[in-house]
Amino acid sequence: MKYGLIGSLVPMLFDKTAYGYTQRALPELDMKAFKRAHHQEYREMVERTPGVGSMKENMFAMVMYVACYGFSYYKAAPDVMTLEIFDGMIDALCTSEIMKRAYKNKDCFDQKEIDKYVRGAARSQKREYPMDWVFDFSYDLSVPEYFVTHRECGICKIAQQENMTFLTPHMCVMDYPTIEYKGGHLIRTKTLGQGDDYCDFHVVRKAD
Repeated sequence: MKYGLIGSLVPMLFDKTAYGYTQRALPELDMKAFKRAHHQEYREMVERTPGVGSMKENMFAMVMYVACYGFSYYKAAPDVMTLEIFDGMIDALCTSEIMKRAYKNKDCFDQKEIDKYVRGAARSQKREYPMDWVFDFSYDLSVPEYFVTHRECGICKIAQQENMTFLTPHMCVMDYPTIEYKGGHLIRTKTLGQGDDYCDFHVVRKAD
């Protein structure tokens, strides 16, 4: 992938929250050195990861950068990093104001959102990019509900590339709050990140 504007945007959005949490969780950590190591690893990971198309054509293009941010965070402090610390950082990002603002006034069941999934599913079947998601999509707005079945996942592919498959389930938890912020509720029984043969997303309207 190209680092470019999108690559630089993700740290700008996440650094304050991620590092604020890290400093509280690991007060003995040399934060200056950690930030430097994280940013370097993040940029290198982005640049060695094959792209999945532009943000205009691929609804998951930004997710690739977010995944690199997460995986490189763990890699930046291998001597002290634990899954508990990583989970805390992910939770801090998910509950941050920047994340909430990103999804403010968005609706899972808006026709534009549904159309985006319809186009994305059709495009994914072409398998144009090896690192891309491949998924099926169906919906019923009279309920309302929709179903996404991921056969392949870009986050899982980055994890395999970086020998960090153990971390994938800890990244996948971000799906729940982001869908909640858009007025949905995610029901999921299987994930590729946990070794299943697909990820099943059943999204219904969030209860009041």
